[in-house]
Amino acid sequence: MSLAKQPTVLVCSCERSMPGFGASVARGCPGARVEAGDQFCGAELDRVRSALSSGGAVTISCTQQAPLFGELAEELGFAGDLVFANIRETGGWSQGAAAAGPKAAALLAMAAEPASAPALVTLSSNGVVLVYGCDATAIDAGRQLAEKLDVTVLLSRPGEIAPHRVWDFPVMQGTIRKARGHLGAFELTVDDFAAPNPSSRDRLRFGISRDGAVSNADIILDLSGGVPLFPAHELRDGYVKADPGDRASVA
Repeated sequence: MSLAKQPTVLVCSCERSMPGFGASVARGCPGARVEAGDQFCGAELDRVRSALSSGGAVTISCTQQAPLFGELAEELGFAGDLVFANIRETGGWSQGAAAAGPKAAALLAMAAEPASAPALVTLSSNGVVLVYGCDATAIDAGRQLAEKLDVTVLLSRPGEIAPHRVWDFPVMQGTIRKARGHLGAFELTVDDFAAPNPSSRDRLRFGISRDGAVSNADIILDLSGGVPLFPAHELRDGYVKADPGDRASVA
């Protein structure tokens, strides 16, 4: 059974322009071989070469000269983990440099930790679309989508809208107060929520409204012309905001 080789941490004082943090780093990284120096990128480059030749993971307290150390590792055929941490601008050159030893140790220890895989979220949609608007533009968009998707149109403070003889999809009244979620799992809190009166003749009239209604959707098409429902909305999968006055963007 082969044992993992001891990692090496190289702590540089950058030509003694900051305190030597070797002792603090040794206490903070008890499982590593800690070597302190003053110029690992020049006069003491052979010490870096020796550390890389040992085969274990190497952490160097310098990001400025990372390209140089990377080239050296490639030249030596180093196949281990080589990482860097900036302890100079973040501690050694600060006003509190004399007491920055523990911070330097923490930065180097964190740099040596393996990066965890990013969390994955599975996005799926069942084709339930909420079209959010305030006039007939939203209804027209809903009609275009209704042939292939399960559509509901939500109108915020609608004006004069002529009722259709046949409604192929629900048209409701309401203003979205809160929205959260992502593609396939949006949850909306709606105020002034009401269904249309079946007896609407000259214009669409709605019944008694209520606040705090909850609606779910897989996709939101926002044609309200107002403030986006989400910050950085361009990055929100499943949320599409279009200018209701731009027919090309709505089509």
